Parts: sequence; C-alpha cells; structure tokens
Amino acid sequence: MRNMQSEINRRELCLERDKEFLELYRPTLDALLQKGIPESKARRAAAEFTVANGHPHYHVDHERAYRCVCHLINADQKHAHNARSYRTGNGAGLPKCRLRQQMWYEITSLVSALTDKGMSISEAIDHVLEHCRASRFFITPVTALTKICTNVNVRALR
Repeated sequence: MRNMQSEINRRELCLERDKEFLELYRPTLDALLQKGIPESKARRAAAEFTVANGHPHYHVDHERAYRCVCHLINADQKHAHNARSYRTGNGAGLPKCRLRQQMWYEITSLVSALTDKGMSISEAIDHVLEHCRASRFFITPVTALTKICTNVNVRALR
C-alpha cells in the first residue's frame, strides 16, 4: 500500500512539474512563432530555453528527499575528498540520471546551508521543497517535448 501511495504522489508531482513547464514554455513558443521561426525549430528552441532558464519548484516527495539528502550528507562527511562517493549504486538509492543527481546535489547544498544555521534536516527539507526554486528544470529538452508536450511530432525534433 505504501508503494502505491508513493507512486501516486510521484505522478502528482510530475503533473505539477509538467504544468509549471507548460506555463513557461507556451509564451516562449508563441514569441518565437511570432518572429517567423518555423514551428519545429521554434518548439525545440522554446523547450531548450525553458528547460535551462526556468526556475521551477522542486517537485519531489519529502520522504524521497530525506533519504537522498541524508545519503549525500553522510557520503560527504565520510568521503569529502573522494568524488566517487557520490556515484549511484544499488544501496545508494539515488537516481542514475545525471540531471537528477544534479538536482539532489542542489537540494542537499540548500539543506546543508539551512542546517548550518540551526534547522533540523527535516525542517530544512520542508523549507527547501516549499519555498526554494530550482536553478532549472532537471529534464532534457527532448523529454520535455515528447512527454510533456504530447502533441509534438517526435520526428520533426530530430
């Protein structure tokens, strides 16, 4: 039952991310189309711009964030000099996608800054997930176009 609930939460968070992406993507696409750029090029350019320049919320579950942040903080404390300590593994529980890893490192640095000021890890995670914005959307432009903008012809993107 717990896994099913976490899957439902994950899907809801993905839908929120997609909605936030589309709110930024559509005006960018409209502006590019008004400039006379062909639609396939405009879609790609708008997706790339939105992915790189959007500042969305972190759309992750508190429980998942707690596990990943604690793992990265513990790995940092144990192996501060060894960059390989951040590699994903079966026991790490971290995603294998590099963009997702970047997101977790970003969240961890924000949480660490707040815990240095006296907040507990759980409170810091809550604060970051509610009030902080990500530096970008942690998805690729192709993912954005094929999964979020579902009416796009995939062949036109390649």
